[in-house]
Amino acid sequence: MARKKYYMVIDTETCGDYVFDIGYRVIDRAGKCYAHASFVIAEFINCPERLGMFTDRFTRDKIGKYYFDLWANNGGFEVVPFVDVRDNVREVIRDYNAIVCAYNIAFDLAHLEKTAQYLGYDSFFNGNIETIDIWNVAMCILGTKKYIRFCMAHEFYTKTGNIQTGAEIMFRYITNDATFNEAHTAHEDCIIECAILEKCFRQKKHFETKTVNPCLHNAAWRSIQETHKNMC
Repeated sequence: MARKKYYMVIDTETCGDYVFDIGYRVIDRAGKCYAHASFVIAEFINCPERLGMFTDRFTRDKIGKYYFDLWANNGGFEVVPFVDVRDNVREVIRDYNAIVCAYNIAFDLAHLEKTAQYLGYDSFFNGNIETIDIWNVAMCILGTKKYIRFCMAHEFYTKTGNIQTGAEIMFRYITNDATFNEAHTAHEDCIIECAILEKCFRQKKHFETKTVNPCLHNAAWRSIQETHKNMC
C-alpha cells in the first residue's frame, strides 16, 4: 500500500521584501488538517525601527490591524522569533514528510529566504524540499471555459483586460461567491488555498512535484487569455 501523502500549505504576508506573517496547514488529499500554525515575526512586530522602513499606505494599514488584533487577543497568532518559526516549519515538514505547497510558491519561498538572510540566519528550508505550486496545478480549473465565463460574468479582469487567475478569484469560483475577499493574513489565506488544492485533487489529475519552484507557466497563462479571446 502506498504511503499516505501530506501537504503543507504555506502562506506569507510581507512588509517590503521581508516576511512579517506566516501560516501553514498540513492536510491530506481529502483536506483533513493534521497540523496548523500562525506566526507573526517578533523581529518586525517588536521593532518599530524596522517597521518604519515600510511606508506605503496598504502596509501601514495592514500592520495597524495586526497590532489591534494582538491588543484585542483575537488574531489567533503567536509572536515568535524568525529562527523559531524556521525550526518549527522544518520539524513539521520532517514529521509528516510533507510536500510544501503555496499559490505562486515562488513568491513565498523567495521572501522567506530574503528574510532569513536579512536577519542573519541560514536558509529557511533545510536542503531540498518537494514543492507544488497550487497556482500551477489549478490550471485544470483556471483553463476551463466554465471558469472563464464566471470571470467574464463578474468582470474579473486585470487592469490590462486579462482574466484574473489569483487565489481570491479562484476561491470565489469554487464557492460560487463572487463577493468573497481575502483576509490577507497568512493563516486565513492558507485556509482558502487548502480548499483550492483539495478541489484540484478532486479533478484526479497527476500533480508533478519539484525541488525547484515554478510559478504558473507562462504558456499556460497565455492559453487562458487566448481561450478568453476566442470566447468574446
